[in-house]
Amino acid sequence: MANEKPSAVNFVNDIRIGKEQTVTFPGIDLLPERNLTLYALAALTFVRTAFAILGKSRSSWADVIPQLASRQTVEESFTICHRWRDHLHLDTFDDVFHVPIFERSLRQVTTKFGRPNTEYFQEVLQEMLSIKSSAALITVRPPVCMACLKIFDSEGDVFVVFSPRPLPGQNGLSVSFCKSVELIARRLCNIMPMMDRGGIAGSSLNWQARLLSNCTSYIFVPRSPSDDVDGALEESILYSSLSLLTMQAAHADLQRQKQALVKRSRDLEKKVEDLQRRLQEEKKDNVSRHIEPRPAFRSVDKYTWLSDHGKNRPSSAQQQDSEDSDSDDFAIPPDDDPNLKLVLELQRAFDEENIELTTQRDALLKTAQRHYHCGICLDDFPEDDVVHIDACKHKICRDCARGHVSAKINERRFPVLCPVCTADPRDRNPGTISGSLVQLLGVSEEQYRIWVEMEMAQFSVLINCRKCKQSAFVDRADAMASDRMQCPVSRCGHVWCQKCQQTIENSDDAQHSCDGSKEFENLLRKKNWKYCPNCRTPVEKRSGCDHLSCIVPGCNTHFCYRCGGIMNGSAVPSGIVTGNTAHFCTC
Repeated sequence: MANEKPSAVNFVNDIRIGKEQTVTFPGIDLLPERNLTLYALAALTFVRTAFAILGKSRSSWADVIPQLASRQTVEESFTICHRWRDHLHLDTFDDVFHVPIFERSLRQVTTKFGRPNTEYFQEVLQEMLSIKSSAALITVRPPVCMACLKIFDSEGDVFVVFSPRPLPGQNGLSVSFCKSVELIARRLCNIMPMMDRGGIAGSSLNWQARLLSNCTSYIFVPRSPSDDVDGALEESILYSSLSLLTMQAAHADLQRQKQALVKRSRDLEKKVEDLQRRLQEEKKDNVSRHIEPRPAFRSVDKYTWLSDHGKNRPSSAQQQDSEDSDSDDFAIPPDDDPNLKLVLELQRAFDEENIELTTQRDALLKTAQRHYHCGICLDDFPEDDVVHIDACKHKICRDCARGHVSAKINERRFPVLCPVCTADPRDRNPGTISGSLVQLLGVSEEQYRIWVEMEMAQFSVLINCRKCKQSAFVDRADAMASDRMQCPVSRCGHVWCQKCQQTIENSDDAQHSCDGSKEFENLLRKKNWKYCPNCRTPVEKRSGCDHLSCIVPGCNTHFCYRCGGIMNGSAVPSGIVTGNTAHFCTC
């Protein structure tokens, strides 16, 4: 982590007794100089990460400090900076803070303004100590921005100072820990020195310079964390916040360009008014002196004059008449004039060079790669980095397409629709993103596995076997066409009914029924049982003759067990005997 860093126990003990401890991180990619937007993003992200660590930890600051002093925490603060374009910048810190990613986790308490000296920082730190919770101080004086975190604890509050740029004499970024207000105030002064240092006396500064030498301090406390925020939602919030900041920076840049153009237009208008005024004054002077004004030369195209020179030259008399009739024309010099020869030679060289440069420019334009303007991130990309959606013929950049597809895969949304089509409420038939395009976008292996499962779910269903406890995809049409379902695992062979989910025994002569009627019919045939021909009650004869009587109350049916025919339906003994005799004479 740091050069010759002591053990965690000694490190925490030194802080507990009041010593100042500084951890240096060499090798971390440094931010560009004098870029307030990047410094503010790094400082806010460090405070947000530190509050998240404090919110998850329920122990004392002695267990939290090693996490804040780790390289992972510092590198995480620079992750958002690496996704920001260096040519964009915002004018104020408030423009950077008021985005969802920071407003969801930080709540601004108060703002202080003053000169960055020891007394000022001690006053601000004392106000932080009065807050009975962890708090953060972000001090800004363009282009410097730094963060100071206060860890609230019953043993005593601890201050953590983070600056997104290295101090003079250090070989990397550093994070300082201390319990002393005086030492931390001195550390903040070293990071943000006063502008009157370096040979310029503070008394000689005018009031504008004194105003610029002041700094602004913002005090924040953490908001209540949301437990239901997952990684995909956090990434979406970060992406939308960066997009919002990018649009604000682009709008601010356009405003600056507009102001510059307006200022230039006003300057040109002022120059025109000056020239018109001077021309009017010169005309008045000429009139007052009785001097005729000089005739204005008629504008002649120099290329036409040079190309037509020497053709149909008029005679000297015609030239004299022309001069008398029209004194505004240029006089044509003779052919042997050295100036004319030089002008013609320069014109010929210019024409040859212009033709050569035009030819080279046309050749370069044919071979140069075109650029594409993405309508989602509002940035320009080469055409090789453009993704074409075949279904709707829309074009978006590869980063936007990958982020959109990854978010939908994490949400288990299928099919994935074109983001340009879904942005148009009038489009009732949006295009879909194909699997081949997902492969070209370069999603992770886990995301592509989820994509394949969702794609297969369109034409298949997932079958769960209760016997072997395994699952597999089968064709949806085959599964819907049959009432029976067999386990797709070859070594299992379990068969069950899709309607009642009951196991079907492997029997060729038995048909399955959910109520068991077909199975019972098959059992009757196997056991050679009979039905009562009147009430259809199953009857089994174990011994005796074939004359049986139904035992169901109120039935009184006498039938033959051999043929199943009714012999008598009376309860009178004489009638029963007569029916039996008549039946067995023929059966």
